[in-house]
Amino acid sequence: MRQQTVSWAPDNKVIPNNLIPTAVTSAGKKKQQAAKEFIEKALPLKGDKTPPPVLVMDSLNNQNGSLRNALTSAFKALTCRYADDDDDDDDDLLETKVVPSSDRFLPSVIEASADGRTKAPTAGACGATCDIRNSPNRILKAAEKGNMAEFQRLLAADERRMQFRDSRGRQAIHHAASHDRINILEFILSRPNAELRPVDNEGNTPLHSACTTGAAKAIAFFIQHDPEQLECYNKENQSPLHLATQLNKVASLTALCDFKSQIDVEQKSKHGRTALHLACISDHADAALILLRDFGASPKTTCDNGFYPIHEAAKNASANAMRALLEFCESIGIPRAEMMKLFDADGNVPLHSAVHAGDLKAVELCLESGALISTQQHDLSTPVHLACSQGAMDIVKLMFRCQPDQKMGCLTCSDAQNMIPLHCAAMFDHVDLVNFLVDEGASLNATDKEGRSVLLLAAARSAWKTVASVLKLGADLGLQRDNQRRNLLHHIVLSGGSIEEFTLSLNDRLDEFIQLLNERDTYGCTALHYAARNGQLKSIQSLITLGASVNLKNNDNQSPLHFAAMFGRLNTVRHLLDSKKGHLIINEMDGQGKTPLHIASQCGHVRVVHLLLVKGALLHRDHKGRTPLHYAAMNGYNNTMDQLLAVHSHLLDQTDRDGNTALHMAAMKNRSSTAVNLLNLSCKITKNGLDMTPMDYALHCKHSEVAMAMVTHPIRSDEIMTCQVKAYGCLVEGLTAVMPEVMMTVLDRGISKSKMSHDSEEYFVKYSFTSLQNSETADVVPMTDEPLPVMNIMVRYGREELLSHPLSVKYLETKWNAYGMYFHILNLMVYTVFLGFLTLNAVQLMQDNKKRHHGVSGLEVADAFARPSIATLSSMTSVIVLSFVLFNVVKEAFQLIQQRTKYFVDVMNILEWTLYLASGLMALSQLTRTEEKSYQNIVAALAVFLAWFNYLLFLQRFNRVGLYVVMFLEILSTLLRVVMVFSVLIIAFGLSFHILLARVELSLKQPVLDARTGNVTFKAISLSDKGFHSPLVSLIRVGTMMLGEIDFLGTYLRPLRNLENSTWYQIVTATLFLVAFIILMPILLMNLLIGLAVGDIETVRRNAQLKRLTMQVRLHTDLERKLPKKILEAVDRTEMCIYPNQKGTGNIMWRTIKRWFGSPRNNVTSGGGGGANGKNLSKSFTQQIESNINEIQEQLSRQKDKIREISKNLELQLTLVRLLVSKMEIKSEAEELDEGEFNSANLARDTTEQLDGQTDVK
Repeated sequence: MRQQTVSWAPDNKVIPNNLIPTAVTSAGKKKQQAAKEFIEKALPLKGDKTPPPVLVMDSLNNQNGSLRNALTSAFKALTCRYADDDDDDDDDLLETKVVPSSDRFLPSVIEASADGRTKAPTAGACGATCDIRNSPNRILKAAEKGNMAEFQRLLAADERRMQFRDSRGRQAIHHAASHDRINILEFILSRPNAELRPVDNEGNTPLHSACTTGAAKAIAFFIQHDPEQLECYNKENQSPLHLATQLNKVASLTALCDFKSQIDVEQKSKHGRTALHLACISDHADAALILLRDFGASPKTTCDNGFYPIHEAAKNASANAMRALLEFCESIGIPRAEMMKLFDADGNVPLHSAVHAGDLKAVELCLESGALISTQQHDLSTPVHLACSQGAMDIVKLMFRCQPDQKMGCLTCSDAQNMIPLHCAAMFDHVDLVNFLVDEGASLNATDKEGRSVLLLAAARSAWKTVASVLKLGADLGLQRDNQRRNLLHHIVLSGGSIEEFTLSLNDRLDEFIQLLNERDTYGCTALHYAARNGQLKSIQSLITLGASVNLKNNDNQSPLHFAAMFGRLNTVRHLLDSKKGHLIINEMDGQGKTPLHIASQCGHVRVVHLLLVKGALLHRDHKGRTPLHYAAMNGYNNTMDQLLAVHSHLLDQTDRDGNTALHMAAMKNRSSTAVNLLNLSCKITKNGLDMTPMDYALHCKHSEVAMAMVTHPIRSDEIMTCQVKAYGCLVEGLTAVMPEVMMTVLDRGISKSKMSHDSEEYFVKYSFTSLQNSETADVVPMTDEPLPVMNIMVRYGREELLSHPLSVKYLETKWNAYGMYFHILNLMVYTVFLGFLTLNAVQLMQDNKKRHHGVSGLEVADAFARPSIATLSSMTSVIVLSFVLFNVVKEAFQLIQQRTKYFVDVMNILEWTLYLASGLMALSQLTRTEEKSYQNIVAALAVFLAWFNYLLFLQRFNRVGLYVVMFLEILSTLLRVVMVFSVLIIAFGLSFHILLARVELSLKQPVLDARTGNVTFKAISLSDKGFHSPLVSLIRVGTMMLGEIDFLGTYLRPLRNLENSTWYQIVTATLFLVAFIILMPILLMNLLIGLAVGDIETVRRNAQLKRLTMQVRLHTDLERKLPKKILEAVDRTEMCIYPNQKGTGNIMWRTIKRWFGSPRNNVTSGGGGGANGKNLSKSFTQQIESNINEIQEQLSRQKDKIREISKNLELQLTLVRLLVSKMEIKSEAEELDEGEFNSANLARDTTEQLDGQTDVK
C-alpha cells in the first residue's frame, strides 16, 4: 500500500497552536492521544526556521470520521492563513492535489518519495493539480500590494477573479482603494465593462473604503471618474462624508474638501443627522472644524429628533467638539450666548443636555459660554433640577460657583409638578445633596403639586436616609400634611417603612410622632387602616404598641378590621382581635351594615371567616337584610359557604329584605357550582317578593351556565323542571324560548344507553319521556289540558333542533305507532275510495256527453231499460261523491266555527272548499241529467285535479314519503315567489312583442276555400296568427317561449322575405327584442331557478323537516283532542327500551306496512328487520365517537385526581417547610407581611383608586 503524506514548507512561519487544538476537541478521549501525536509531528516547532520534514499520515486515515473531519478543518484554516500570507517567494509554494469537494485549496494528501521530496502525481492519481499561487485570495493580495504584474497574471488566467469577494464581501477594487493603489484602479478602469461601484456586505462602495483609510489619491480618483459615489449610502445610511467623519479620518475629509462643490455637506444619514452631528457625537473636534470651516456646514441644522449639533455634543459629553463649535461660531459672528439659548424638541438648551450627560467639562464650557442655570425647559425644570435628580453634587456646586447670583432663584424655582430642586434630590434619596441644598438656603417646607413637603415626598418614595436627615435638620412633624391630609406616618406605612426604626431615631421628638397615630386623611383612614390593608404585621405591632386606636372608622365607617378582612390578612385580623379592644370591633358594622364576617365572606377568605367565627363573630344582617351566606353565594365561594353552614346551618334558607335566598343570589350572578352546592345541601326553591324563583333570574339574565347546572342536577332536576316561572308560566317554555341549548341538554338526559357492547343483542337504548309530557306525580306544563304541551311549545317558538332531537322524534314515533298510523291509514283509505268514485264519475261524464253529442239510437235506449244497472251506475257514483262532499262540508263548518279567523289563514282549507264545491257541482249535474253545458267539463276537470293534488298532500302525513312532499311544496313556493318578482320581465317582453307583431301584414297571400259557395279567395297572411294578437295572449305566448317554443323561422326569419318595405323594420326590431329575451329569460332566469333549487336544497330540507315535524305535532294534537282519555291513557308510555340488535317479529305484511307508513328511523331504533344487523356506517361512526368520548372523560378524570394529589402534596410540603423554618429560627422579610391579596413589596399604591373600589357593592 502506497503511503499517504501531506507536506507544506512556508519559510520562517510559525503555525499558531490555537488552530488545531480547538478543531479536535470534539474527538473522544481514546482518540485524543493519536490526534495529539499527529499534531506534534505536523506542526513546526516555535522558532524553527527550517521546513518541517515530510510526515507520514497513515494514522490519519485510520481515525474515525469525526476526528478526520476535525483535522481536515484545521488544515483548511492553516491553508487559508498561508494563502493570505505576504510571502512573495512563489518557489516555496507546493503543488497539491485538487480534491473533488469544496476543499479545493486544502493541502491534500499526495505521494512522497523515500527522500521526502514531493513529486508530481503519477498517472492514475485522482484529480488534477493546481498551484496555490492560483488561490482566489491572491488577487486580493495583489490589489492591496499594488503588484500589477501579479494582478494582471491572475486576471489573465481567469476573468472571473475580478468578482471574487473576501469574507466581508469586498472585491479587488475595494482592497486597492483602501490601500490607495492607483495603478490597480486605473487598470480596472481601463478594462471593458469596468464596474467602479460594487458594494460589500455592509453596503460600502470603493469610495467608502478609501474614506475609511484616508486614501486621498483613491478618493480623488473615484470622484473624478464616478462622482455619483458621493451620493451612495451604505446599510447604515451613511455617505462617504458621514463615514469619514464618524471614523475621524482627517485626511479623507481633506481630500473630499477638494471637491466640496460636488458634495452636499447637509446631506442626512440615519435619524436625519448631518456629518457635523456625527462629529459632535463622537467628539471629533478636528473633523468638526473641517466641516465648519472648509465645507461650510451650518451649526444650526437640526436632525429628525430636533437636536442641534451643539446639543449632540453636550448630550454625549463631547467637550472638545463643543469647544471647536463654539469657537467657530464666535469667529463668524454668532455669540456663544446665542448658541447656549438654542432649544431642542424637548425644550432643552445645551446646558440641560450637558447635565444629562453628566460631563463636568461640558457643563463648565456651557457655563463659560454664557448658559444660565435658571433656564427652564418645557416641563419648567432647570439644569439644577436635573442635576439634583441625578445626585450630581459636583455639577450643582459648579453651577452655583459660576453663577452665584442665580443660586437663590434656582433653589426656589418650581417645575411643572411644583417641585424645587430640593424635592428632586430628596425623592431619589441623595442625602448629601439634600444637606448641601439646605445649607445653601433651600426651604424644607416647600410643597409640590400634591401638597407634599420634602419630608413627605422622601417618605412616599422610600428615601429613608433623606427622611432621617431632614428630621435631624428640624423639619416640623406637626405641620406636615399633603393635599389628602396624610402625615408622615401615613406615608411611612404606605411605603413599607419600619416604624420601629423611626421611633428609635426620634427619642426627643417621640411625643410629636405619637400625636400622628390617630390622625385621619381625607378618606378618614389612619395609618393603622393602611397597615391592616397591606398586611404589614411589624408596623401593626408597632402602631398598637405606641397606642394607635383599633376602633377608629373611616368615612365609610370601616375599621382596620374591615380592611384586614377585605384583603384576607389572617394574622392582621388575629393581632387586631387580640388587642385590648378587639372584642369590641369584631361585630362592628360599616356604612352598609356589613360586619367583618360579611366582608370576609364576600371576598372568599375562608381562613379569615373561620377565625372570626371562632373568635365569636355574630351573624348580623346588613342594611339589605343579607347574611354572610348571601355574599358568599353571590361571588361563588363554595368553601366559605361550607364554613359558614358548618357553624350556622340555619342560614341555608334565610332570605333578605327582598325575599332572596342564597340560591337566588347564585342564579343572579351565574354561579353554577354554588347553585349545585346549595341544591346538594337541600335548600328550598322558593319565590321572592317579586314572585320570582331562582330559575326566573337565570332566564331573565340569560345565565345558561347556572340554568344548565340546576336542570341537570342528579337529584333535584325533576323538582326544578316542574317549578313555575313568572314570565313563561312553566320552565319548559322558558328554556325553549330563551335557552334552547339547555333544553337540548334536558332532552339528552332522557336518553340512556346500556353499558353493554354496542354489538351485543342485549344492548339497549332507553328513552324517558318525563320531560315531554305531564305525569301523575308532576306536571312539566301545569294548568293545561292541551295535548302534547311541550311539543306544541317547541312548534310555537320554531325550535327545529328540539323537534328533531332523537327523544322528540321517538316520542312522536310512539304516538304515531300507537294510534296515529291507524287513523291516518283509515283516513287515507276512505279518501282513496272517494278519489276512485270521483275519477269514475268524471270519466262517465265524458262518455255521457259523447253519447248526447252523437245522439242515442232506439236499440241503445231499449238496452238501457233492459239492463238498468248499467244505466244507473253514473247516478250511483254521483250519489256517493255527493254524500262524501256533504260530510266533509259539515266537518269543515265545525272547524270554521272552532278556529274562526285562523281558519282562513291556512291555504289548504281554501283548497278543500274549492274541491268540495267543484265535486258537488259535478255530481249534481250527473244526477239532474241537464243538457250539456261547458261549465260541467270545467268543474269536472277542476275537481279531478284538486282531488289528486289533495291526495298528494295526504301523503305528507306519512314519514316515508312525507319529507319529499314537503320539499316539493317548499320548492314550489320558492318558484312562485321568483316568478312573481320576474313577472315584470314577462310583461315587458309580452307587451313589446304584441306592439311589434300584432298588426304586421305579409305581402304573401294564401288561398281560402269558402264552404258555402265553394269559391276560392286569396287572403293576406298576418303575424297575429302567431299568438301576439292581444296583450293577454302575448303574455301567455312569452311564457311558452321561456320553455323553448320560440318558432324563430316561422315568426321572424321567413316574414322578412314577404314584408312590405314599410314594415320590415318592425321585424328587425322584434328580432333584437328576441335576442334580449333569449339572454334574459331562458338562459339567466331558468339557470337562476335551477341554481335556487339545487344550491338551496339543504335549507329546503331543513325547512321541510321542521314543517313535517310541526305538521305531525298538530295532527297528533288534533287527534288527541278528539280521542277519549281512556284510549290515550292506554297507549301513553313514559319510557321505552329499544334493542337495535334484535331481529323484529311479526309477519311480512305487517312489517311491510310499518316500513311504508311507520317511522323513517325504524331501521335504526326499532326491532324491525331493517335494523337487524346493527352494523351500518352511521352506527359504527356513532359508536366510535362515543367510545372516544368515554376514553377522554376517563383520562380527564385520572388527570384531575393526579392534580388533586399533587396539590395536597405541595400543601403538605409547604407546611413542613414552614415548620422547619420556624424550628431553625430563620427570619425573612416575608414575615413582616401578612398573607392575602396584593401581597407585594410595592405597598405604596394609588390609594385613592383602591379606596374608591372598596366602596362598590359587587
